[in-house]
Amino acid sequence: MSATGYDHPFIKTLLMFIRAHDSSGAWETMPDEAIMAPFIMTKAQRREIPLFGDPDPDILWRLDQYFNAIAMAVENRSGVAVAPIMKIHHEGWGRMLLTAGKLVAVNNYVRELHRWSFDSVEDMITKAEKIIEEGVATIAKFPEVAAA
Repeated sequence: MSATGYDHPFIKTLLMFIRAHDSSGAWETMPDEAIMAPFIMTKAQRREIPLFGDPDPDILWRLDQYFNAIAMAVENRSGVAVAPIMKIHHEGWGRMLLTAGKLVAVNNYVRELHRWSFDSVEDMITKAEKIIEEGVATIAKFPEVAAA
């Protein structure tokens, strides 16, 4: 993991959302790399995780924080309020929606949630930027629906 990835605005926003949940102050002094470590796994590490049972609540929480950061980025770039909606089946699949007004700006399917992670911080940024750009473009295409 390169240090430059941690300077990206998306990662800074994600870290802000994560640290906002720290009621004891333990994450205040923790390095960014340590906080982001649960988001990063190799393919071999992912294969070791069984797909049986309900997804780990920590993974659901990380997914929620990830899409909160994406929603904030879409909101900042478009100037329109964006809200995330998560609907996940207990078997580990579902979808994340980002809504703006009456517009579904992003409809992102999630599967194999038990193994949800990224190869690197840079990979996370690349995937997040793609979703952010999709949301901003959809809002720009249908501004009257997003404003409703």
